Amino acid sequence: MEKGELLGGTGLSNPMKFYGGMEELHLKATRTEGGYLVSGALPSVSNLDDNHWFGIVAEVEGAQRLMAYVCCDAEGLRLKEKIGYLGLNGSATYACQFKNVFIPEKWIISEDADTFIEQVRPAFVFYQIPLGLGVTAAAIRSIHRARAKQGGCNRYLPIQATELEQELEALQEQTYKLAGETNNFPSIWKELLQTRLDVVNLTSKAVHANMVHSGSAAYISKSDPARRLRESYFLINLTPTVRHLEKLLSR
Repeated sequence: MEKGELLGGTGLSNPMKFYGGMEELHLKATRTEGGYLVSGALPSVSNLDDNHWFGIVAEVEGAQRLMAYVCCDAEGLRLKEKIGYLGLNGSATYACQFKNVFIPEKWIISEDADTFIEQVRPAFVFYQIPLGLGVTAAAIRSIHRARAKQGGCNRYLPIQATELEQELEALQEQTYKLAGETNNFPSIWKELLQTRLDVVNLTSKAVHANMVHSGSAAYISKSDPARRLRESYFLINLTPTVRHLEKLLSR
């Protein structure tokens, strides 16, 4: 996978919520000769297809947790495609049902998932930040293009591109700063969570402003402002969700 010869995703939405104290692990594992048998269900895993792989975390007989890769073609694994999403139907998202799926030892990433997740989950959160920055920047460019609409009346709106640009620049600088701490991510966990939340809030502000500045042209479902609005809700509800972030930051 590191060489790009295999493709895959992560089934870590449920584990992230588990480690955030929000829900129980959905997957259970029992030791067997040469590996583990895993059962349970994951409601949504994205970027899956034939011969793709994804990461899981399963509880082993209530005593420990393991992290492993699993192939979409594994025996006992059933995938059911999920469609009808607000904005990202192209994400190849499936509900995954495990029924005694054999996970050989060579697929095991760590038999001490608690320690391993603590080290790697900041990187997962960090990778989500550029999504918000990019959507915000695109919304700002769209607002600039709508500047002269209907006699320039957009200049009377309370949220302007210059305000959004200043906030975006500040968050970009904060992101670059955090990127310099990649060797010590766990120590800046709270700072990283706050930046992720700040990006969500700015993105939401920018795309809604973009809708207002664009007027009726944005009310068409295939318009760029409407698409960005839908993309922003993916960021809002992508684990860790806004409510998840708020809980983690309250500790």
